Amino acid sequence: MPKAFSLARSAFQATREVGGGIEQRPLMLCGQPEQISPLRDALVRGAEEGTTAVRSYALRRLQASDRDDLKKAGAVVYGGAVTTSLDDATRGDLEVVGRVYRPKLALLESLELPSPAVTAAGRVRGISPDDVLAYERGRYPHARAMRALAGRVDGSAPWLASQLPALRPYVVDDIIEAAARRNARLALLIFIPGADMPVLTAVQMKMVLRLAACHGQNVGKDRAVELLSVLGAGFGFRQIARSMLDFVPVAGWVIQAGVAYVGTKAMGKAAVEYFERGAVADVDHLRELADEARGDLPGVIARLREEGFGVVRDALRR
Repeated sequence: MPKAFSLARSAFQATREVGGGIEQRPLMLCGQPEQISPLRDALVRGAEEGTTAVRSYALRRLQASDRDDLKKAGAVVYGGAVTTSLDDATRGDLEVVGRVYRPKLALLESLELPSPAVTAAGRVRGISPDDVLAYERGRYPHARAMRALAGRVDGSAPWLASQLPALRPYVVDDIIEAAARRNARLALLIFIPGADMPVLTAVQMKMVLRLAACHGQNVGKDRAVELLSVLGAGFGFRQIARSMLDFVPVAGWVIQAGVAYVGTKAMGKAAVEYFERGAVADVDHLRELADEARGDLPGVIARLREEGFGVVRDALRR
């Protein structure tokens, strides 16, 4: 089980990755103003004037020399328009972006979808189909673009979220979901009763520290441990897991993984409220969040049960 031990070791080291490990790379916007300006306006809404988190670098046709500056980005966002086929100028722009080895997102406006030009854009060297977000004229994808960016700027995500309130909810959701999925995988791989707790807690601590950074707060590890202890006691998910083992007709590892997933998500939501309001949520509200998480648990368990040991196989591959 070398993969399980590798995952466990990385989880124990999680708290060391926060603090000095947070990058401060800006989002760099390039391409055609008509397709880039709406996203820039949405990103800077509510941000301090003169923020350096978003930089409009080259609102024009790109040149090979632009790559050196674009390499400094947390993510490169390109905007362009296509018709029935991918024109040479747009292809040239995408080739420049494709040679920048940073996360990237290409926003392409099309008269209609699906479009052969969009398909061709996803085949440009260095650009994958997942890097292309196409939309029809008049239907600018503000929320989809924000969500896509949040999933592309892992190293700089907390800093960008602290600087850009409009992007923050998407980054926060991404951090919580990533931590919940990771803990579900870890719970699948650690079969010794109780041995999963330190590992899951390490992932949750990293999540809490990153969520604090998203809100511009520098939270020490002692404070993070205290917050996790309060929330953990309030939710009581270990007791839920033990009680379910007595009457739910599924394997224990399914319940363990499901509880790890919903418990981590619930703790993430409560932590966000803590950083937004400046105080731990009251007991009644913690119960509400716990009840909401319990309501999600049967669906998560059903999905895990349906997928069966394929879930374990996939977890071991990651």
